[in-house]
Amino acid sequence: MKLLSLLIVSLLFTGCAVFDPQPKQVVSQDQQDFYLAFDEFQESHQIDAFQKLVADFPESVWAARAETIILYSQELEQRKVRNEQLRRSGQQQTLDLEHQIELNKQLTVKTEQLDKLNQELTDKIEQLKTLLIQSEKYPQ
Repeated sequence: MKLLSLLIVSLLFTGCAVFDPQPKQVVSQDQQDFYLAFDEFQESHQIDAFQKLVADFPESVWAARAETIILYSQELEQRKVRNEQLRRSGQQQTLDLEHQIELNKQLTVKTEQLDKLNQELTDKIEQLKTLLIQSEKYPQ
């Protein structure tokens, strides 16, 4: 008998749970807009929907979250631009350095040529001095 009563009470509670629907979770418009904006942001990295949410619901906690995402997104874009500028600057500096190295090689070759020419001229001057001395010793 106790078992039967326990079974009946269990069935009643189970039945009540089935007929007592769970309350639906109410999602506010600003929260719904935030979720939609976030989905759009994940797909296209566009912040327009977040900006609209901030304009439509300026006092909402979801607007504050949207503003945070907007700020981080803008900062990320600025960093991307800066990184691209730095990359280009680095490439230009590499090209400039390569050009300077090439000029240095050319100047080294020219310097060697001039050193050789200078040595030849020094030798010629010595020869001329010797000839001059000889001509003074043995006038004709």
